[in-house]
Amino acid sequence: MSEWADKPAPESARVRVLLLSPANRLLLFKYRNLSPSGRPQPCWTTTGGGCDPGESIQETALREIAEETGIRDVRLGPVVWYGEDGHRSGEWKLLYREHFIVAFATGEEVDTGGWTDHERREVVETRWWSLEDLQTTDEVIYPFGLAGLLEPLLSGTYPDEIITLPPI
Repeated sequence: MSEWADKPAPESARVRVLLLSPANRLLLFKYRNLSPSGRPQPCWTTTGGGCDPGESIQETALREIAEETGIRDVRLGPVVWYGEDGHRSGEWKLLYREHFIVAFATGEEVDTGGWTDHERREVVETRWWSLEDLQTTDEVIYPFGLAGLLEPLLSGTYPDEIITLPPI
């Protein structure tokens, strides 16, 4: 685990959780992703969200997992990637500064009872994905190249230092 994962996250930081099930499947959410013009740009991404003031990456990860999945029995792994994504927000022109942390769930049951109104409007599907599913899909998934990035993690191989993803 990186030495700063339990310290307050930088302002405007976001955390993406690579939530893995005992079957080595990754939980993703499909967002409606409407642009200001109303044009749909649906995409899949991991659970996660913004850090509250003073909250560490680990604290944010645990809170987001609980709120978005109802899963509370998780074990956190290391922060493995950092990426800046200006593509996913499209016409909104937001830049997401995201830390990706590995987490392990004890099962695959998801409870959406803690979702916000925004999540109820925007999330159209949840799904646990196998590596093969990720490798063969035509769906838009963030971060780009997720299958290749995820493969070593599934075998327990973590980077010695946080990998900076190419900006998108």
